[in-house]
Amino acid sequence: MLNIIDSIPDGLLQLEAAQLHTLLPGPTLIHLPGRARAPLFVSVLLHGNETGGWIAVRDMLQSFQDADKELPRALSLFIGNVFAAREGRRRLMDQLDYNRIWTPGDSPEHFMARQLLDEMRGRGVFAAIDLHNNTGHNPHYACINDLRAEFLRLARV
Repeated sequence: MLNIIDSIPDGLLQLEAAQLHTLLPGPTLIHLPGRARAPLFVSVLLHGNETGGWIAVRDMLQSFQDADKELPRALSLFIGNVFAAREGRRRLMDQLDYNRIWTPGDSPEHFMARQLLDEMRGRGVFAAIDLHNNTGHNPHYACINDLRAEFLRLARV
């Protein structure tokens, strides 16, 4: 269920979220090199109707590609629910919510989450960021799991 690749497929950065399924066979983890080796893990499209994270990451990666610049830090990008994104839905009727698969369970989605976590454990992740958006009139916000100064600084970025 989890596709793991080491480069951006040709044409990916020209796609809208609803088109990602045309190049990606399903949830995909893309490892990209950068000057700092410990990767930043970023997840987008855990909910198929929350496309803001994909747009932000796509545009950032495109700007580095256009300038022929190396990323300042390795990046491991998880592009989640491409099938729900195709339909513009949070999730499909036969799917679990991708926000709810990170605890033990027996579903294919739970297995994929364990596979992804195992993959990232071996890479010495610098930080993990899960990008979401919502339809409410809210200010930008960040949720953190630790109140130490370095976590607070990251949340302010």
